[in-house]
Amino acid sequence: MKNKNAEFDGERAKLYEQAISEYPDARIMDIEVMKKLLNPRRGEKILGFGEGNGYFCKAIAEAVDKQGKYYITDPSEDQLINLKKRINLPQIEIKKIGAEEIDESQRNFDKIWSFGAFHHCSNQTAAIKRIYHSLKRGGTAVICDVFQGSKLAKHFDIQVARYCITGHEVKFLSEDFAKTLCLIAGFKESNIKIVSLPQKWIFDTEKDVGKFIYKIHAMTLLPGNNEEKINKTFRSCKEILDISNKNGKYYLNWPMKALILRK
Repeated sequence: MKNKNAEFDGERAKLYEQAISEYPDARIMDIEVMKKLLNPRRGEKILGFGEGNGYFCKAIAEAVDKQGKYYITDPSEDQLINLKKRINLPQIEIKKIGAEEIDESQRNFDKIWSFGAFHHCSNQTAAIKRIYHSLKRGGTAVICDVFQGSKLAKHFDIQVARYCITGHEVKFLSEDFAKTLCLIAGFKESNIKIVSLPQKWIFDTEKDVGKFIYKIHAMTLLPGNNEEKINKTFRSCKEILDISNKNGKYYLNWPMKALILRK
């Protein structure tokens, strides 16, 4: 059985880091939605789980400033190593654990953040319970992820699951199950909110779209040489997710939802 903790190690971590480094502005809308929904503030204590190589790390750490703290957790050693190479701020603390292993005894986080990682949790019930117990009373958790029935879920199930070097055996949430998980954990129904995120990733060329998605999902099992793999990736994105061209830019639809929880 594949070790889930090593899913983003090795070649996958390497290609993921290349994608983020080569296209630092492609996911600018993701940063914008983090600032809007999480709204990190100076002095806050925030936990980010499934942070990978720390795409949101700098923006959140700078917002909480030296008076606050940003705790980053991820089960991938290689992803965290890449993060440490790029970002070194005193308000950051890094720990190699999964969401199911969050130390709930602290019960003192102002906010908890995750983007595109929850579907990898092997025990989602346990993860939400840990999140609930880790929050301060009045604290907020923002979990952005792929949901069942979306075009993005279809992309992962058809393309990524077939061609990613580590596969992609995961559990996408439905809105009903997400609410049930939160109720079981202890959240009140009135404090559970789900909103749609019409995210788009932005690129200069068709090739950039294909190259970024090929690398970020490590789709090395695609047949053909590198150029052919990138072209196939672009075509599949255009067919499944849709791509628009406006003002000389290519906008790749990346539809997600945010589960917003208040304790």
